[in-house]
Amino acid sequence: MRGDRLVKSHLRERYLVTMTDGEAFEGLLNEADANHLIFVDSEAVQQSGDRVRVDGALWLPRERIAYMQQPKA
Repeated sequence: MRGDRLVKSHLRERYLVTMTDGEAFEGLLNEADANHLIFVDSEAVQQSGDRVRVDGALWLPRERIAYMQQPKA
């Protein structure tokens, strides 16, 4: 896992992820490898605020992630 102690310490936490192209997803950070962060129980978040459930695991390329934040409870 590329020596990412920081990422590893945040596994099983929920994040809102914004991609470099503006796409956004919310999900539970389940796993990570050298090139991807893998989320489960995820939704695509539209600009309108609508959400679309994602089937299965969501593999997001690390180089395309602009930023991550924990959603408000």
